[in-house]
Amino acid sequence: MKPKGIVGLIILAIIIIVPLAFGLLGDYYWFLSLGWDDVFVTILSWKVIIGLAAGLGFLVFSIANIRVAAGKGRKPKELYGLAAVLSLLLGLGFSAGWETVLKWVQSTPFAGTDPVFGLNIGFFAFELPFLSYVFSYALSLVFLTFLLTVVSLIVRHRVPSSSEELVDELSAYPKVDWKGFKKKAVPHLSFLLGLLFFVISFGFVLGQWSLVLSPTGTVFGAGYTDLNVTLPLLSILTIVTAVIGLALIANTRLKRLRLPIEGIAAFLIILILGFGVAGVVQAIVVAPNEFNLEKPYIERNIKATLDAYNLDKIEEGIFDVSYNLSYDDIINNADTINNIRLWDFRPLIQTYNQLQLFRTYYDFNDVDIDRYIVGNETKQVMVSAREIDTGELPKQARTWVNRHLVYTHGYGIVMNPVDDVTEEGLPEFIIKDIPPQSLMPLERNEIYFGESDLDFAIIKTTTEELDYPKGNENAYTTYQGKDGIALGPILNRLIYAVQLRSPELLFSGSIQQDSKLLMKRNIIDRVQTLAPFLTYDADPYIVLSEGHFFWILDAYTTSQSYPYSQPFAIGFFDDINYARNSVKVVVDAYDGNVWFYVIDQDDPIIQTYRKIFPSLFTAFEEMPSSLKAHVRYPEGLFRIQAHIYSTYHMEDPRVFYNKEDIWVNPEEVYRGTRQEMIPYYIIMRLPGESSEEFILMLPFVPRGKDNLIGWMAARSDGANYGKLTVFRFSKQELIYGPLQIEARIDQNTDISALFTLWSQAGSSVIRGNTLVIPIEDSILYIEPVFLEATEKGTLPQLKRVIVAYGNRLTMQPTLQGALDVIFGIAPEEPTGGVTAPEGTPEEVLEQVATIYQDAQDALKAGDLKEYARIMEQIGEILEKY
Repeated sequence: MKPKGIVGLIILAIIIIVPLAFGLLGDYYWFLSLGWDDVFVTILSWKVIIGLAAGLGFLVFSIANIRVAAGKGRKPKELYGLAAVLSLLLGLGFSAGWETVLKWVQSTPFAGTDPVFGLNIGFFAFELPFLSYVFSYALSLVFLTFLLTVVSLIVRHRVPSSSEELVDELSAYPKVDWKGFKKKAVPHLSFLLGLLFFVISFGFVLGQWSLVLSPTGTVFGAGYTDLNVTLPLLSILTIVTAVIGLALIANTRLKRLRLPIEGIAAFLIILILGFGVAGVVQAIVVAPNEFNLEKPYIERNIKATLDAYNLDKIEEGIFDVSYNLSYDDIINNADTINNIRLWDFRPLIQTYNQLQLFRTYYDFNDVDIDRYIVGNETKQVMVSAREIDTGELPKQARTWVNRHLVYTHGYGIVMNPVDDVTEEGLPEFIIKDIPPQSLMPLERNEIYFGESDLDFAIIKTTTEELDYPKGNENAYTTYQGKDGIALGPILNRLIYAVQLRSPELLFSGSIQQDSKLLMKRNIIDRVQTLAPFLTYDADPYIVLSEGHFFWILDAYTTSQSYPYSQPFAIGFFDDINYARNSVKVVVDAYDGNVWFYVIDQDDPIIQTYRKIFPSLFTAFEEMPSSLKAHVRYPEGLFRIQAHIYSTYHMEDPRVFYNKEDIWVNPEEVYRGTRQEMIPYYIIMRLPGESSEEFILMLPFVPRGKDNLIGWMAARSDGANYGKLTVFRFSKQELIYGPLQIEARIDQNTDISALFTLWSQAGSSVIRGNTLVIPIEDSILYIEPVFLEATEKGTLPQLKRVIVAYGNRLTMQPTLQGALDVIFGIAPEEPTGGVTAPEGTPEEVLEQVATIYQDAQDALKAGDLKEYARIMEQIGEILEKY
């Protein structure tokens, strides 16, 4: 090779290898900073071992075959180079299977077996994926080597070209000595084809086991045709392909050209005829008698699906509704009433953004629901973290120094009870403002790690970090946490300048010897990097514990290989057929420390991961009690369980087959659009229990209907955590569903008239979640009503609460007022008003329009309190009218 070519290769190698090496070093130092370097080493070492084994295995096997095909004295360097490239690609590709290999090595048995082969479920969860992985490698190895060998043989038997006759008349390729080719190719290629058929035979063995994961029948799993036609066919094909493989190996001595052709032809004929027979049997035998023939397999599918999604232990009960609820019952259930969520999270986050941001570079990413002891009682609260968002800085202020050295963290949280409302229709905060005003002790308010797309930060520099705005000035701070990668060594700065594509790390004069780098500050990205084999819930929530902020994330172990269990793809679950909420992950919002607490120690998959990464996981019992008090059943898992149970509660195979009793989520109306109701957290007393608890619940309606048919609850407190209960309503009695309550509200002339007046006065009416609240033997329906101006950047206010019970429905300024009316403690006032003002409707609206303009002026001036006061005045005028 010419010197220029060598130099070019060296430069190319540097361009490829240096970023790769720096990336690995950068990741290693990050794992090391968290104390999880053993996790990084385990994953990387197994990737290297598997990659080298796969790559070298292919390289040795393929080059040996290329050399034999090329003949003595010949060295086809181009083919060697191609084999080397393919070995590199195979090594890189199959190194990604490190998890499959390790799960097989450290596999843990499940409790049950499959109903067809009698194999432990763990075989399908761990061994079958590994064997399929080995099959894929073997197939790639032999097939690619076969192609390289064919090319090598063709090159060997090319006729030397001449100036008179360079190419064949019918081809652009050089002429080939086909007689010589046949003599050498038949034995060699027969050997490789024999190996290929052995691999295919092994694939048919895997295909037999995989029938319990077949998606082609009436239900998921092996059905009548699979077991009576496809399984015998696969057994025959296993034997046939093995025999063909032996015959082809024998042909290395026989050297008959027809033998490989006949073998391949016989295989294809059996394959086509066999699967053709399967189609005929399905159409002629099964289809006319589908239920009778498929019944046992439907039963298997129902049982396996309930087992795989942890629905087999669900408790069922009957909820007989009797409309005998009294005001005494309301008083006796005060803990439930006082924790009914009036604040809908959608308008509430707008309110947070208007009242509690204070600066454009802060952001409330989400509103979460939790429970805390406030005073001497348990209160359900809504909480949101005030995170940093440097993307909202003015364009000229979005400098590298500001984004990475100054605006490094968010500050504090806001928290309000779900039911408390000020006279202006705003949240009654438990924690608010900067610096925080709080009814709870706070020690650390800085939030360096959160849900937002946080960029890297550099701390302990000569540039002060903004802590929080303080009037016309700012308060500054210095990070004191444990996390961080040292940026003193110049090599570290070079590594991260390359990895983060930020050359400023090399040249910034603000970075000093004790400066540190904080990276992967988005908490989901952080934990996914640490433990990429778990599936993470999309809704982390922030917790205040002993004066510090922590994030709690739910992590799941999943599989796609549970025999007969129906696969689903909902939300962040991607086509799985087994799921457990095995791990609660805690992330310190200040210093980024991470803990993985195993809450489901019976799950075989998490037991396997604990063997692979023994230092990574901690028993749930070791979680601090102050954090345990905030563990809740995850909405993501509950959604998929509710979706599955809405069909799989039909355990009678005939009812299931006919889909006679499918349930669905109810619909409700939000901003004029019908949408599916989502599960909601509530503090209530379950039927048969003596005290209130924090649960997650969802009502069901029959498919195509709007009346309620039942509801599901997941418990979150103490020893009852994770228990699921379903209560069914009587099918002989109409129980209103949310949409039917919405329709009754629309038909109420007093309520509709007030909504119309509000709209004509320039306000927008927002009807929040319609909550179904079981109390004693009855059902209450609660719907909050918000009012906001139509201009952008307005402040939604909670103005009314609608309560429905039985055939009674009222809208009043407060929940208590509405309950008083419903149960006869206070007289009905159609819209909560008194004497109407004098004047025609046009005059009243003109008066409202004038006052409304004053409200807009206050809003533009940033006087939100005055804005709320004026909007309250408008509401009073309209009510009286």
